[in-house]
Amino acid sequence: QMLSAYVGIAGSHIGTRNSRGVSPVDRKHGVTGADMQRALEGARAVALPENQEVIHTIARSWTVDGETEVQQPVGMSAYRLEVDAHIVTGSSTAVSNLVQCVVAHGIDVDELVLEPLGANEAVLRPEERRMGVAVVDMGGGTSDLAVFIDNALCHTTILDMGGNHLTNDVAVGLRCPFETAEDLKLRYGTLLPERVAPDEAVWANVFGEKAERSFSRRFVCDVLEARALEMMEIIAERLTESGFIDRLPAGIVLTGGCSQLPGFAELGRGALGMPVRVGAAQASLPISGLSRNLQMPGYATSVGLLLWGMKEDARAVHRRFEADHGSGNATRDRMFAAAKGWLKNLLPDRD
Repeated sequence: QMLSAYVGIAGSHIGTRNSRGVSPVDRKHGVTGADMQRALEGARAVALPENQEVIHTIARSWTVDGETEVQQPVGMSAYRLEVDAHIVTGSSTAVSNLVQCVVAHGIDVDELVLEPLGANEAVLRPEERRMGVAVVDMGGGTSDLAVFIDNALCHTTILDMGGNHLTNDVAVGLRCPFETAEDLKLRYGTLLPERVAPDEAVWANVFGEKAERSFSRRFVCDVLEARALEMMEIIAERLTESGFIDRLPAGIVLTGGCSQLPGFAELGRGALGMPVRVGAAQASLPISGLSRNLQMPGYATSVGLLLWGMKEDARAVHRRFEADHGSGNATRDRMFAAAKGWLKNLLPDRD
């Protein structure tokens, strides 16, 4: 029985901003987890529009007595700790409705997680995250873009585009029901129409006619390609606006159900002039029973949320140990040993 869950959240109501927070440090004991938490709480205290609330406060980098770009400040001697944080906000109404929906089914919400953060856990390789990469989680109504550089989240934004836009274009072009267009997209769609035989036909029910009509499959694929190219242009525009487009040597990783349309990676590479691949959860992830279906891009966020939850549970062990035993070097060693043992018991053995 499922008692609680880490729940993904996305949508056009999501907003992001960067903020800074500060915490004094007792130099005798060095920087502790509590100091880091106070700095994050300071960064979190930003003025928000009405009906908006903070979902995430994520550290991008730390500054210790003026020494910038510190990734792990715990234990460092200092008087002042600063954090450069990325704040993710959402509509209070949307948040409340989502939580109520989950709770109504008898499941407690451990944490709401922005969906591209979950997807990143499942699809990004460590070297990509370190060098600089953008992950685009392509859903039905919207797509979520997140930029990671030096293992830190640098930028997030929501794109008002998704698989439904592709389907709607086919429905309009063929004058057929949306459900029919979706079926055609999934069965015959490709973003490489030049590889489709010019005389290949598909059949579909259309408005105003009882019998099915035949259409050129290449025409259907031309329609899909045109919208997909527009989507790539929007991604490029948003990355340019963010200032990060030239800091992504690992390029872009597409994931989500929409990215499963054949040809997305090839089209992206040609349109953007940078590395583009379609990412999905891999069998090598520390999760037992990861079926073949769950290794499809459409399930990347779900698998990523599970990984996020595992890591958050491990961080909770760290925090509890530090609260109970202090934060000196010896106790930190014991804390990490305890967390390591806890994780060893949690994760399945891998041959």
